[in-house]
Amino acid sequence: MTLKSPLDEMLRRAHIYLAQGNRPAIVSPVHYNAAGIYYEQNDPVVLPEWRGSGLAAALYSSLGRFSMRDQNLREYKKTDWPSYLVSHCRSVREFESAYLCIDVKAANEAELFFDASIQPRGEPDISLHTTINAHAPDEQTERQLVRLFDVASKWDVNLR
Repeated sequence: MTLKSPLDEMLRRAHIYLAQGNRPAIVSPVHYNAAGIYYEQNDPVVLPEWRGSGLAAALYSSLGRFSMRDQNLREYKKTDWPSYLVSHCRSVREFESAYLCIDVKAANEAELFFDASIQPRGEPDISLHTTINAHAPDEQTERQLVRLFDVASKWDVNLR
């Protein structure tokens, strides 16, 4: 039996932050460190007009920037979070209440499909998913991502 290291499980990943209103979309590439932790890279892509087009291109560009990079994350504070910094929110709390995160990761090493998931506010045990075909037209990918966000942002935690 062969033991797998955390590096054997490394799959390409990116984060997309979306919010209601006129707030820009933020698409952040991530690094993967030797401890098996994914963390956001500096210089995320900011899209002021994300409902029209450009979201898929920013996503695929960010997935292309994915890399293995060892980093001691104990030195970082929450206020060093790259996506928060480019959001121009006054606090991390404001950022977290305004934006929802779509986590996009390769379904397997072949990277023919990506799993996009989002957790509605107030639902720690529920996440919504869609499967993105890596070769689908950008319009289809964008439609899936925006629809996923729309459903999650309208989620009513009071329905039980």
